[in-house]
Amino acid sequence: MINFRTFRNGDPPALSELWNSGFQGLPAGRVARPLSPHEFDQEVMGKFHFDPAGLIVAEEGREIVGYAHGGFGIDKVDDPIHRLSRLMGTIGMLLVRPEIEETEEIVAGLIHCCEKYLLDRGASVLYAGGRQPLNPYYWGIYGGSEWSGVLGSDLRMRSFVGGAGYEPVAESTLLEVDLKRFSEPRDPKLAMLRRRTRITINDDPAPGYAWDEIAIGSFYPVRFALMSKADERVMARAMTWDMDWFSRDDDRPRLGIVEMYVEPEQRRQGMARLLLGEILQTARGQGIEIVEVQTGSTNFPAIGLYKSLGFEPVDTATLYRLPAELTNRSSNDSRIC
Repeated sequence: MINFRTFRNGDPPALSELWNSGFQGLPAGRVARPLSPHEFDQEVMGKFHFDPAGLIVAEEGREIVGYAHGGFGIDKVDDPIHRLSRLMGTIGMLLVRPEIEETEEIVAGLIHCCEKYLLDRGASVLYAGGRQPLNPYYWGIYGGSEWSGVLGSDLRMRSFVGGAGYEPVAESTLLEVDLKRFSEPRDPKLAMLRRRTRITINDDPAPGYAWDEIAIGSFYPVRFALMSKADERVMARAMTWDMDWFSRDDDRPRLGIVEMYVEPEQRRQGMARLLLGEILQTARGQGIEIVEVQTGSTNFPAIGLYKSLGFEPVDTATLYRLPAELTNRSSNDSRIC
């Protein structure tokens, strides 16, 4: 018989073991594994906004056979103070042991209990997966360079949430470049840009906003900026972070790029291409082998830019939403949780 309950302090060893065995078939670099109980505890339960009631465990006897984790995103990404928004909730993770036969029963119960938790705390819109700012957990251990939804290669979670009625509403494309094959772009325009710009690198900077600290503060972020020599204005910027835990599957050092941004008046001049080239050269000089980035799957100019620098699409990440007519289906039924 399957029993559903909320998180207990003694659960991390069993949950980390489930994590390490539950992502069968996913390619290297998509999920951080193996994770020790301490590492899993640090990156999931260690978040100061962690609510034990939102992590639902499925037990068969005394064995944990699955879990679902619901949570809320922050109110504003650019807020210096961390405030959760309770209007939108998400099932951020859903794992079931691959060898378990009662998968449908377990998944249905986990989703039911997770939805009820989110609704009881004020959510009026329910999602599955994660996307900034609705990404309270799992940055740094799931999804590669950024946690932006359910991985396309994670066939089991896709089937779980899709079978429960959740529908895709946004998709990101994951790209990576192998620096062993990277060559600096030969573009005369870049030489002209270098004469009037300079690159600044700020190692392990103080976080600009609360979200930065929560998401990647512990992963050695580095801020790159392309500055105008004439007036010291920032023309383009990006941040990288050390994806060391994602390298455990294949022992290839990885770096993630996030927050790539070019000032509107500086776009279409080659600024992003110049900055990205400098980041890749710096990474290669540090012994990094793989650099990863993500962007919206309909952002064709960005995808074209990345491809021109040797990046190749390797996966997708999809955010799912429960249709409005199904939102309250779990609110009044507490028979199993």
